[in-house]
Amino acid sequence: MKKSVIVAAVAIAVAGIAVAVVPIAEEYAAARIKAEIERDSGATVGKVEVGLFARRIAMNDVKSRLGAEVTIGRWEASGLAWPLEELLRGRTPLAGFQWGDPLKAERIELRDVHVVDPAVGTNWSLSALAIDGFNLARFDVDYEGPYRFLALFSRAMAALSIRRLEQDNVVFAMPGSGDTFGVAKTVLERYDGGLVASIVSRGTEATAKDGKAPLFKIDDIETIGLDLRRILAAFSSDDWSPGAPIGQLKVERATATGFSGDTLSRYGVSLGAVKIETVRESDKISRSSARIDGFVLAPPLRSLESLQLRLVLQTMGLRELRLGFDCNSTEDRARAEITIDRCALVGTDLAEINLTARIVGADEEFWRAIDDGDSAALYDSKAALASARLVLADKSLLERALKALATMTGQPVSTTRANLARDIRRFQPPDVLITQDLTQLLDTVARFVEQGGTLTFDALPDPPLGIDKIDYLASPGADLVNALGLSAKVSR
Repeated sequence: MKKSVIVAAVAIAVAGIAVAVVPIAEEYAAARIKAEIERDSGATVGKVEVGLFARRIAMNDVKSRLGAEVTIGRWEASGLAWPLEELLRGRTPLAGFQWGDPLKAERIELRDVHVVDPAVGTNWSLSALAIDGFNLARFDVDYEGPYRFLALFSRAMAALSIRRLEQDNVVFAMPGSGDTFGVAKTVLERYDGGLVASIVSRGTEATAKDGKAPLFKIDDIETIGLDLRRILAAFSSDDWSPGAPIGQLKVERATATGFSGDTLSRYGVSLGAVKIETVRESDKISRSSARIDGFVLAPPLRSLESLQLRLVLQTMGLRELRLGFDCNSTEDRARAEITIDRCALVGTDLAEINLTARIVGADEEFWRAIDDGDSAALYDSKAALASARLVLADKSLLERALKALATMTGQPVSTTRANLARDIRRFQPPDVLITQDLTQLLDTVARFVEQGGTLTFDALPDPPLGIDKIDYLASPGADLVNALGLSAKVSR
């Protein structure tokens, strides 16, 4: 019994000593951290707080003037996977961290950050940044090239994973002009080595230096399934230089809504939403779509340019112009094909323009060029245009355009129509071989002007027109009609 009492008393004594010692150790570590940061880094720290058991470091009023002028109201990291002995020596992820070092923290917070770089004239700030589940793995820092910072930053981003990031009020001032670009709030979920599960931005806007209202603003931008891995891999390479391919940016879905700002209102433009989406049915087949909704042009009486636009619309009998765009394509690597299933520009009660096309023979060189974002490498491919169709379905656009042209020329609409049809039949495009087939093609276009309806152009090159043959189309004397297998027809 006496032994147990003694053991308990010893345990209580040890615990009491630990309780008494820990605050002293934390104060000592905080003092060492402050001294270490201020010794050689050209930085000052107002106050340092250390929580050894929580592996927490907090710093208030951090200032640095090495190159860029940096001020941080508060920096705090908790749940640090940083050696305890390093903390006690005053070495922290701020003072002791180097490129390539691993770093883990359960949570990192920054408040009231302001960075000014007089050398390049940049100036940016943020109100708050919070990161949960920060995990930076060790990465290679050996680099031989002129873009070391970009390469190491890209390698760090490829080695980084984040569970969640939330950022408030980021503002970046452009060098020279002083115009600003800002985002009110950004929330990122699950970043892993260049893969982003989702990222949502609210209040994205650009504002002139002395302007009161934004030049351009987007209320909401939401992105799902963003893949930056090829871009990071390109920038990480010793061989990358400006102008070299940077890889394809992939995204499963992205939507932007709520467009406004002086740049749009100056011309009376409003825009509802822009959306792109890619659905992967398998590792070989994917379907993509792009859509623009709610585009309206209603020029106000604010400037000479908008007045001219308004007069053009009025001569066509329009108060406003409403347009929509919808484009769908399919990538089938198993069949070595890309098809544009439907790419339509629709003017409400005016006309619909629809493009379809098919590319065949998409070999490994073609897909490699697409994935790497290397347009020049497409010329090494045997892929070819097999078919294309462009359909213009007139609803009232032709008649309105002829009335506007007649108003400007002071001639009757019938005379304007006849003169335009005549000029189309006589048209001889420069550097193009004038053939009977081209003459028939132009005659079909002229008949469309005379009678309206639906004008359809078909391209059926035989054999399919290879990408490496496209330069021929721009060469002097090219027989475009024969090379593309062009034909046209008019229907009511």
